[in-house]
Order: sequence, then C-alpha cells, then structure tokens
Amino acid sequence: MADLIDLAWERNTLKHDWKIVAAGCLFTSTALADTVTLLNGDRLSGTLVRLEAHTLWLETIYAGTLKLPWTQVGQVDTDAPVRVRLADGTELDGQLQADRARQVRIRIGSLVETAPLALDRIDAINPPQQGDRTVLSGRASLGGNLTRGNTDAQTLHLDGELVARNASQRVTLDGELNEAGQDGVDTASNWRLGMKYDHFASERTYFYVNTRFDHDGQAGLDLRSTLGVGAGRQLFERDDLKLSLEGGLSLVNEDYAHAADTRFPGARFGARYEQAIWQGRLTLFHNSDLLLSLESLDDYLYQSRTGFRVPMGNSFSLGTQVNFDYDAIPAAGKGSTDTALLFKLDYTI
Repeated sequence: MADLIDLAWERNTLKHDWKIVAAGCLFTSTALADTVTLLNGDRLSGTLVRLEAHTLWLETIYAGTLKLPWTQVGQVDTDAPVRVRLADGTELDGQLQADRARQVRIRIGSLVETAPLALDRIDAINPPQQGDRTVLSGRASLGGNLTRGNTDAQTLHLDGELVARNASQRVTLDGELNEAGQDGVDTASNWRLGMKYDHFASERTYFYVNTRFDHDGQAGLDLRSTLGVGAGRQLFERDDLKLSLEGGLSLVNEDYAHAADTRFPGARFGARYEQAIWQGRLTLFHNSDLLLSLESLDDYLYQSRTGFRVPMGNSFSLGTQVNFDYDAIPAAGKGSTDTALLFKLDYTI
C-alpha cells in the first residue's frame, strides 16, 4: 500500500510539474516577444524580422507575418539585440527600447545606451549581410527618333552600366553611344566606354583604378584615352540613396583627326548621385567628371549626365537626361560645349 501511495504521489507531482513547465514556457514566449505599437494605439506582439523599404516585418503566432508601414509605427521594443542601420549608413547592434512617440533608444550591451533616436532616422533593421557574395546590378537605356518626309532625320542613343559588388570590391562597366543625321549628313557621332575597379579599405572608403575611352567625330576627336588612380568616399549606399565623391590622378592621351595630338597628366574629380523620392515613384540622378590638366589650369574637360526616371513597372522606366560636355581647349575650328536633351526608355536588372 505504501508503494502505491508513493507511486501515486510521484505521478501527481510529475503532472503538476509538467503544467508548471508548460505555463513557464508560455509565459517566457510571451515575455520574450517583441512589441510594436502603432500610431492608432494598436499593440502587436511577435518577432521583429526586419525593416526594409519602409516596411516592418513582424512574425506573429496569431496572424503569420505582418507587413506594417514604417510611417504608422509609433514605438518599438525588442527583447533581443537587432542590427540597426541608420540613414547615414551607421550600423549598430543593440536592443530597441521605446522612448517617446516615434522615438527609440538602442541599448548596446549592459552599459551603453544611445540618446533617443527618431524612427525616421532608422533605414533598416536586420539588413542582409552581403559577406563575400557578389551582387550584380545594371541598367540599359534606349532613345531616339525617326523622321521621314520633307526632312529625313534620325537619332539613336544607347547607354548602359553593369556593376558587380561585394563587401570589399566593386567593378563598374559603362558605355554610351550617340548617332544622329539629317538629310544624309551626320550631325552626331560619338561614343565612350569606361571601366573602373574599386577596392574598399573600409566600409565607406575605397581606392580605385579606372580607364576611359572617348570618340567624338563632330569634335574632331579620334580617341581620348585616360588611365587613372585615386580614392573615393561612399557617403551613402542604400536602395533609395547613393552618393559618392572621389578624386585622383590621370594620364590623358588625345588623338585628333586634323590637329596635333596631346598628352598630359591631370587631376580628376568625380561625383555620383542617385536618389529615389516619393516612395520610389521618381528617381533623380547626376554623374559628373572633371579632368584638370596639371600643365595648364586653363585646360580642362568636364562631363555630366543629369536627369530623372519614372518607374513604369516590370523593371522599366521612362526618363529624361541632359548630357553636358565641355572642352576648355577644343580642336581648331570646333566649339567647346556640347549639350543634348534625351528622352529614354530604361531597363534595370
């Protein structure tokens, strides 16, 4: 009888222990849930997966994965550290703690805590780690027109860019072609091709080697070739904003059809800017390149490409671009300035 009583007691104890463990697990899973409070007061619990493209992903056990507009989020709390990338490119690992409305503190370790940060300053949470994986991106553009009748005229514009990028390296190939004619006479015939290699010494600073080839029949330029080295700073590199500045030295060689060939060392300065605004409904861009002769400050070359693109879906967009080329000392009998207004169809990969 005593043995039966002991056995019954053990079974009863195990039964109650299981209930306590189950209750403890339920309490723990609830306590460890991340919390998102919306501006309308709704409070949601789950696991914060990531923030990207102004959308917060929250995994819940009651409604699956919720996609919440970041602009509608009032407060965020996490029970475990997350990776936070700010709008200026700074990345921090820490636990998010809600502060005042639309503000958060990032607790790093057990001793360090940031000042309150506006949620608008957070660009991404748990962004994907690129590691050594190479990411390809590119763009191809087509523009032109065709006129037949009293006036026979045609123009063709092609340009494109291909970029291979990983954590420490970037290779860029770009090219452009412009052909135009009217009544059997060529009014434009030029092309350019560029290649560039960047090696990132840190997340933002890189060193580069580049070469470029230019031809312009109307300017009397058979071929301009440049080879250069320098350094740059990637100020922003996000899906919605890219901005870099760079400078270095170049060796320039110019072959002309009806003028003396020239060769000179030069200083190069470049800028690249691209920004998506209005939730990606419009993209602005500007690329410029200044090549200044070190033998004469009066001799310099400047090229810029400025415009905008409007996405049309399925990777296509319509765009307008202004090309501006300036040669301070052109070939004899040729003008210094060339400008062109282009309307294009772009395809992005």
